[in-house]
Amino acid sequence: MRNRNGLLLLGALLASASLAACSSSMDTKGKGIVQLMNDNQERVFYSVIDSNDDALPGKDERINYVYITKGGKLNGYEIGGGTVGAAVELHMDEVVGKNINEVRKLAEERSKRSFEIDKVKAKAITDGSGNNTTKEEIKLYVNDENKPSYLTYVSLTSGQIRDKYYAGYIAYTSSVVSSGDLLITEVSKGNAIGFDKVDGEIVKEK
Repeated sequence: MRNRNGLLLLGALLASASLAACSSSMDTKGKGIVQLMNDNQERVFYSVIDSNDDALPGKDERINYVYITKGGKLNGYEIGGGTVGAAVELHMDEVVGKNINEVRKLAEERSKRSFEIDKVKAKAITDGSGNNTTKEEIKLYVNDENKPSYLTYVSLTSGQIRDKYYAGYIAYTSSVVSSGDLLITEVSKGNAIGFDKVDGEIVKEK
């Protein structure tokens, strides 16, 4: 009986530790996306096409890139062919509630190609005071010639999908009828993500 109680207690402690670790990984602690990507904790980000142009995360958003990061290193997966109706697609509703290993497996199965970036960095455009970031260019993409490219993000977004919460950035677009792609990650309820602050190292002022 004592052994059984001990095993039950051990199981409860392990479950509690697992939940605490999961909760910790969702806590943004006031950081921007590039700072989160450079944390020494594995995290997944999604670049998604805003399906109904409401500039909010939603279950029907089609994922065009999955980014898995840790310590600034990024593993990127380009999903499908980059166009609506591609033969292989992945939507947010398929990844909500899944752990990182499950998402990685889905990304590997449905990716058109994969790439790596050794260190994710950003260039910040600031306001007149020089203290507040108003736009951000993030090194997130490697082209077919293996050259990194910066993508520009101009505003913030957050919202709920099923019982999970997501926040992130909205990309620049020249279109007047549709919103830009969203770059989002799961966060704890009540958490938000702001633009990264200039630190002179991973985020430099442009």
